[in-house]
Amino acid sequence: MNGEMSQACRIVIAARKAMKDKKQIVFEPLKYEMNIMFEFLPRKTLFFSKSSKSNCVMDWFDQCLSLGIEDIKFLTPLSAKDRSLLGFSNTTPSSLLCFFKDREVTYFTSNWSFDNVMKGWNITYTEHSWDNAPKEKPKFDNNTEDFAIVLNDIEELARSIACDEFADIFHIAGSILKGETEEDSDFKNLLPPENIRLFAVASKADVFGAMGSWNDSPPYMAKEKGLDKQYQELSDSLLRQLRLAVLYSVNEW
Repeated sequence: MNGEMSQACRIVIAARKAMKDKKQIVFEPLKYEMNIMFEFLPRKTLFFSKSSKSNCVMDWFDQCLSLGIEDIKFLTPLSAKDRSLLGFSNTTPSSLLCFFKDREVTYFTSNWSFDNVMKGWNITYTEHSWDNAPKEKPKFDNNTEDFAIVLNDIEELARSIACDEFADIFHIAGSILKGETEEDSDFKNLLPPENIRLFAVASKADVFGAMGSWNDSPPYMAKEKGLDKQYQELSDSLLRQLRLAVLYSVNEW
């Protein structure tokens, strides 16, 4: 799974768990995640507006609590204008959607910058106001059945164009979805089993990236066999279904 999306999901899951349990947030950055900073919108005080920053996820969460956060959800688009760019930084516009008291709704978006000296990433989340936000919070359905159909169809396509390595990935993802294969998860004590399974399948089936990915040779191999239309349609459907699975697994529990 794209590292930017993965981090946003982990932050949201950790924050939702902490709010549900009324405990401090527990979040461990990955080795390549060096600095995670948050820039808040200016908030009005008695005499003036004041902006603030947090230098880690724990401080960010504490500040959100002080501002009256009531819920948080993960958002990401279901499609991409150019799937070949998904392996690069700052190409997956995911959001941390925050619901505060008095109906204030904001969202944080991230910017990733690579430090060539330290060989790691610096990430800055910036808060934005969502004016005229919908009255109802977004809700997401379990898409297991549709996901299974797409995985089966794209596995068949992959085998027909001699991309057995990708076909095997789609097959394993389908097996996890059916409960025939277990997948290790970092969320075993955080999410319900059904949500863990869907997240694991989405992570396994996310083959979109740069060199060596499903975006690299397979489209040309499909075109050689006159299957370029099927390739494009099934790839779009796979991206949509895996992101729907992530939205459900992270937000609906």
